[in-house]
Amino acid sequence: MTEEEKQQRWIAAWRVAGPELNRIREEELRQKDEQFGLASLGAYVRDNSEINGLITFQSWMMRLRVIELNKRLLSK
Repeated sequence: MTEEEKQQRWIAAWRVAGPELNRIREEELRQKDEQFGLASLGAYVRDNSEINGLITFQSWMMRLRVIELNKRLLSK
């Protein structure tokens, strides 16, 4: 089997496996609760460095935006 044939078989295999793996990933994400999402975004990690309130607020708003966008994407 030539290198090009190997590459074509590999591409064909991923064309089949890719959508199925994506479906499995989305299903697993739907089964997770919001606490998992917050923890994966680092919501519960306390940084001891001095951060002012505005930076903290902006960080939380960005995390909330990511969560909301993921909910929209997964609900499709």
